[in-house]
Amino acid sequence: MRSWILVLAQFTLAAYLVLSTRWSPFPWIAVSLAIPGAVLAIWAWVRVGLRNIRIHPDVTERTELVTSGPYAVVRHPMYSGLLWFTLPLLSQPFRVVRVAAWIGLVAVLYVKTRHEEASMREHFESYGDYRQRVGGLVPRSPRRRA
Repeated sequence: MRSWILVLAQFTLAAYLVLSTRWSPFPWIAVSLAIPGAVLAIWAWVRVGLRNIRIHPDVTERTELVTSGPYAVVRHPMYSGLLWFTLPLLSQPFRVVRVAAWIGLVAVLYVKTRHEEASMREHFESYGDYRQRVGGLVPRSPRRRA
Protein backbone atom coordinates (compact mmCIF):
# COMPACT_ATOMS: atom_id res chain seq x y z
CA MET A 1 0.00 0.00 0.00
CA ARG A 2 2.82 2.42 0.91
CA SER A 3 4.44 1.78 -2.48
CA TRP A 4 1.31 2.79 -4.35
CA ILE A 5 0.90 5.94 -2.24
CA LEU A 6 4.45 6.92 -3.20
CA VAL A 7 3.70 6.23 -6.87
CA LEU A 8 0.50 8.29 -6.71
CA ALA A 9 2.36 11.17 -5.04
CA GLN A 10 5.16 10.99 -7.64
CA PHE A 11 2.80 11.06 -10.61
CA THR A 12 0.58 13.76 -9.08
CA LEU A 13 3.50 16.09 -8.34
CA ALA A 14 5.20 15.49 -11.70
CA ALA A 15 1.92 15.99 -13.57
CA TYR A 16 1.26 19.21 -11.67
CA LEU A 17 4.69 20.55 -12.58
CA VAL A 18 4.30 19.73 -16.27
CA LEU A 19 0.65 20.77 -16.57
CA SER A 20 1.13 24.05 -14.68
CA THR A 21 3.99 25.09 -16.96
CA ARG A 22 3.23 28.07 -19.17
CA TRP A 23 3.65 26.56 -22.65
CA SER A 24 2.73 29.71 -24.60
CA PRO A 25 4.91 31.32 -25.64
CA PHE A 26 6.93 28.14 -25.87
CA PRO A 27 9.65 28.12 -23.15
CA TRP A 28 12.58 27.22 -25.44
CA ILE A 29 15.32 27.71 -22.87
CA ALA A 30 13.56 25.76 -20.11
CA VAL A 31 12.70 22.89 -22.45
CA SER A 32 16.25 22.85 -23.85
CA LEU A 33 17.59 22.46 -20.31
CA ALA A 34 14.95 19.81 -19.52
CA ILE A 35 15.60 17.58 -22.56
CA PRO A 36 18.71 15.84 -21.12
CA GLY A 37 16.57 14.69 -18.18
CA ALA A 38 14.03 13.16 -20.53
CA VAL A 39 16.84 11.50 -22.50
CA LEU A 40 18.32 10.02 -19.30
CA ALA A 41 14.96 8.61 -18.22
CA ILE A 42 14.22 7.17 -21.68
CA TRP A 43 17.71 5.64 -21.88
CA ALA A 44 17.04 3.94 -18.53
CA TRP A 45 13.66 2.65 -19.75
CA VAL A 46 15.26 1.23 -22.89
CA ARG A 47 18.12 -0.34 -20.91
CA VAL A 48 15.74 -2.08 -18.50
CA GLY A 49 13.40 -3.05 -21.31
CA LEU A 50 10.06 -1.39 -21.81
CA ARG A 51 8.23 -4.53 -20.68
CA ASN A 52 10.22 -4.69 -17.44
CA ILE A 53 9.55 -1.19 -16.15
CA ARG A 54 8.15 -1.08 -12.64
CA ILE A 55 6.48 2.05 -11.34
CA HIS A 56 6.40 0.81 -7.76
CA PRO A 57 9.56 0.39 -5.68
CA ASP A 58 8.90 -3.24 -4.68
CA VAL A 59 11.20 -5.99 -5.93
CA THR A 60 9.40 -8.83 -7.72
CA GLU A 61 10.51 -12.18 -9.10
CA ARG A 62 11.06 -10.47 -12.48
CA THR A 63 13.32 -7.77 -11.05
CA GLU A 64 16.87 -7.80 -12.39
CA LEU A 65 19.86 -5.87 -11.10
CA VAL A 66 20.93 -3.63 -13.98
CA THR A 67 24.28 -1.89 -13.49
CA SER A 68 25.23 -0.81 -17.00
CA GLY A 69 24.26 2.07 -19.26
CA PRO A 70 22.69 4.90 -17.26
CA TYR A 71 22.69 2.62 -14.19
CA ALA A 72 26.49 2.82 -14.20
CA VAL A 73 26.17 6.58 -13.62
CA VAL A 74 23.32 6.70 -11.07
CA ARG A 75 21.32 3.95 -9.37
CA HIS A 76 17.99 5.63 -10.13
CA PRO A 77 18.30 7.25 -13.56
CA MET A 78 14.55 7.36 -14.18
CA TYR A 79 14.05 9.37 -10.99
CA SER A 80 17.09 11.54 -11.74
CA GLY A 81 15.81 12.15 -15.25
CA LEU A 82 12.38 13.15 -13.95
CA LEU A 83 13.90 15.62 -11.48
CA TRP A 84 16.23 17.01 -14.16
CA PHE A 85 13.33 17.35 -16.60
CA THR A 86 11.02 19.15 -14.18
CA LEU A 87 13.58 21.48 -12.56
CA PRO A 88 13.98 23.93 -15.50
CA LEU A 89 10.20 24.00 -15.93
CA LEU A 90 9.92 25.72 -12.52
CA SER A 91 10.76 29.01 -14.21
CA GLN A 92 7.65 28.84 -16.43
CA PRO A 93 6.11 30.50 -14.38
CA PHE A 94 8.14 30.75 -11.21
CA ARG A 95 5.80 30.30 -8.25
CA VAL A 96 6.57 29.27 -4.67
CA VAL A 97 3.90 26.55 -4.84
CA ARG A 98 5.60 25.02 -7.88
CA VAL A 99 8.97 25.05 -6.09
CA ALA A 100 7.29 23.39 -3.10
CA ALA A 101 5.84 20.74 -5.43
CA TRP A 102 9.31 20.06 -6.89
CA ILE A 103 10.81 19.77 -3.39
CA GLY A 104 7.94 17.42 -2.54
CA LEU A 105 8.78 15.36 -5.64
CA VAL A 106 12.42 15.16 -4.50
CA ALA A 107 11.24 13.95 -1.08
CA VAL A 108 8.89 11.34 -2.55
CA LEU A 109 11.58 10.00 -4.88
CA TYR A 110 14.09 9.90 -2.02
CA VAL A 111 11.67 7.82 0.07
CA LYS A 112 11.04 5.56 -2.94
CA THR A 113 14.78 5.03 -3.39
CA ARG A 114 15.21 4.05 0.28
CA HIS A 115 12.31 1.59 0.03
CA GLU A 116 13.55 0.13 -3.25
CA GLU A 117 17.13 -0.16 -2.09
CA ALA A 118 16.16 -2.02 1.08
CA SER A 119 14.42 -4.60 -1.11
CA MET A 120 17.30 -4.72 -3.59
CA ARG A 121 19.82 -5.40 -0.79
CA GLU A 122 17.68 -8.33 0.38
CA HIS A 123 17.38 -9.85 -3.09
CA PHE A 124 20.76 -9.14 -4.66
CA GLU A 125 23.97 -10.00 -2.86
CA SER A 126 26.02 -7.64 -5.03
CA TYR A 127 23.77 -4.62 -4.45
CA GLY A 128 25.85 -3.32 -1.55
CA ASP A 129 28.98 -3.14 -3.71
CA TYR A 130 27.03 -1.47 -6.51
CA ARG A 131 25.61 1.04 -4.02
CA GLN A 132 29.12 1.90 -2.84
CA ARG A 133 30.35 2.55 -6.39
CA VAL A 134 27.43 4.42 -7.94
CA GLY A 135 25.55 7.49 -6.68
CA GLY A 136 21.81 7.33 -6.02
CA LEU A 137 20.14 10.29 -7.71
CA VAL A 138 23.32 12.26 -8.45
CA PRO A 139 26.53 10.79 -9.90
CA ARG A 140 29.28 10.17 -7.41
CA SER A 141 32.62 11.81 -8.07
CA PRO A 142 35.34 9.30 -8.97
CA ARG A 143 37.56 8.38 -6.07
CA ARG A 144 41.26 8.88 -6.50
CA ARG A 145 43.49 5.95 -5.75
CA ALA A 146 46.71 6.58 -3.91
